[in-house]
Amino acid sequence: MGSSPLLGRTHELGTLRRAFDRAQASLVRVAGLPGVGKTRLVRRAAADFRSLYHRVPPLPEADQRMALARTLAEQAGDGRTSSTSAGGPPSWDDLFTALVAAVPEGCPLVLVVDDAHRWEESRARVAPALEAALAEARSRAQALHVALVSPELPAVPASDEPSALDLTLRPLTFRAAAAFLPGASVRERLCAHAVFGGVPGHLARVDAEASLGANVRRLVLDGNGALADAPLALLERLFQTPSRYAAVLTALADGEGSWGTVQSGVSDLSAGGQAAPYLKRLEEVGLVEARRSLDASPRTRSHRYRIRDPFVAFWFRFVLPSRHLLHEGIGERLWTDVIRPGLPPHVASILPEVCRDFMANDAIEVLGSNAREVGSLWGAGYDIPVAGLLTSGAAYYGLPVEAGSEADTTALDRLDAQIRETRYGFGRERRLRILFVDGEPSLPLQREAARRDDVIVVGPDALGGSDGSYTSRFRT
Repeated sequence: MGSSPLLGRTHELGTLRRAFDRAQASLVRVAGLPGVGKTRLVRRAAADFRSLYHRVPPLPEADQRMALARTLAEQAGDGRTSSTSAGGPPSWDDLFTALVAAVPEGCPLVLVVDDAHRWEESRARVAPALEAALAEARSRAQALHVALVSPELPAVPASDEPSALDLTLRPLTFRAAAAFLPGASVRERLCAHAVFGGVPGHLARVDAEASLGANVRRLVLDGNGALADAPLALLERLFQTPSRYAAVLTALADGEGSWGTVQSGVSDLSAGGQAAPYLKRLEEVGLVEARRSLDASPRTRSHRYRIRDPFVAFWFRFVLPSRHLLHEGIGERLWTDVIRPGLPPHVASILPEVCRDFMANDAIEVLGSNAREVGSLWGAGYDIPVAGLLTSGAAYYGLPVEAGSEADTTALDRLDAQIRETRYGFGRERRLRILFVDGEPSLPLQREAARRDDVIVVGPDALGGSDGSYTSRFRT
């Protein structure tokens, strides 16, 4: 993605810059799926300071020590980190002691360690030496910052020091990803987001000037396409035996589901509880999110699970079942006969998360404040996919609606009925109903929204950050 701006990462970039600007030495751990932009973000943040970049090689532990010695010698440029004993590479203690000695007086030094998980794979005893070096830097009032970058949070434990930071990058939100997606309208780009998701490494391959169909056929449905096997390759990279994980993702590909959805959807999981370890690992690597109802007890065992990135859900929903035929030139027919007609329900399955992201990050444009709590509500008699509290103190309850459909005309009645079944937000001075429509709302809905001061209609332009928005007409 070249030197293009870090769209959607403003908050994370600021967080890292503040961490690297502290006078106290710190350990920063940054995790996220491959391709999500971890390295680029950390290096961009570190570029404002004196910094060193080191990528851990997939080699034995002794070779990893030698590689770090070379990095320090080549990039520090002062000769104090280049020592290599006659008996072999320097020890971890020697390396990190030399790193502390290389910190310039009065300004921070940032060491970015990419692929830090390879230290763990080689069973390198890095942690004690690194912790001792940071403690030494603190005692000397030196601003040494070590940023460990890997798919999961590295095994090197974060310090109890207040300057320690753990940061996990998620796929881009729809609004941030929209700049890379094809489509003449926000609605079309929302459909493209449901297909290609929010991983920058994937979005970089999309041609925003071509149609969605052309991109899907070129990147995914061509057997040699750049993204044809990307989700499966990711599972094979993350797990030694990916088949069960693939089955779990297939069970969730049609949309959010419960533990029972997964348990019943994986054919060889018969005993109770067998799905749990697979779901937990998929959560740990950032592929799946576990959610609980906002009005549930923090200790509840009732969760819903969703695939975080829409592209992964799209691939397991539409591509995997026909993957064995892709080399036989069926891409055009698969797009025309299966994928294109199946996109509306797929878009509907990812729309609630798009709306929740909007409430968390962009609702201030419409409501005057963003949400301080974002989630969903479900229980006996109610299932409200978007709900929470605004920073203003108001409670809100949201429902995605297909504009102009029969559901459009009854949406408010259905939402009101469900709100009466939950105690969440009860007693709040203001309780808002928010309808997220994917197009021009029906006249009855427009009239009802104009009549009531507790109803706001949010159109696709507002979700996508365009100038036009139905909200300006119907907010009272």
